[in-house]
Amino acid sequence: MSDCYCIKDGYTARLNNRYFDDTPLKDEWQKEVYERARALADSFGLNSVLDIGTGSGYKLLKYFSDKETLGIDLPRTVSWLKQTYPDRNWTDEQEPHTDFDLIICSDVIEHMRDPDQLLNLIQQCNPRYSVISTPDRAMLTRGQDGPPGNKAHAREWTFEEFAQYIGRRFSIIEHFISNFEQCTQVIIIQERGI
Repeated sequence: MSDCYCIKDGYTARLNNRYFDDTPLKDEWQKEVYERARALADSFGLNSVLDIGTGSGYKLLKYFSDKETLGIDLPRTVSWLKQTYPDRNWTDEQEPHTDFDLIICSDVIEHMRDPDQLLNLIQQCNPRYSVISTPDRAMLTRGQDGPPGNKAHAREWTFEEFAQYIGRRFSIIEHFISNFEQCTQVIIIQERGI
């Protein structure tokens, strides 16, 4: 592997990726990720949810309106969220929040110039479980050697690469394709002490 992110040798990342405005979207993408996260919450009695990269917040509120929630995103998105859903909690501060049972990080890691920062944040938050999704590069028609076909993405992982990357730091309890049409892979991780 050519870098510390477990992506194959010769892969070219896009480090000048553009901002993606998710606020017009509802559940056209990653719906299955949030459905699986809700099933996990119900199975293990998880009552608080931290959504890193919450985007429009629609899926967080659709599936977890009965839970304590905090959505994290970039400042311009958070400004929109606070105006649209003023009765819920939103922040643009990327700092550890240790009071949450479940973290959702749905299709965010591929946008990060340094994805280790995201994994550091998840580790520092110390949730009981986390649900992380990203496209499976091997299923996509473009960008096999990079940069990604999606200009908002910095890098993309194959199924095997992503398992290796996440598995270096976390205990993976499940890894699957949640939506074949959208090429979405999902990893569920558990705090090592559970």
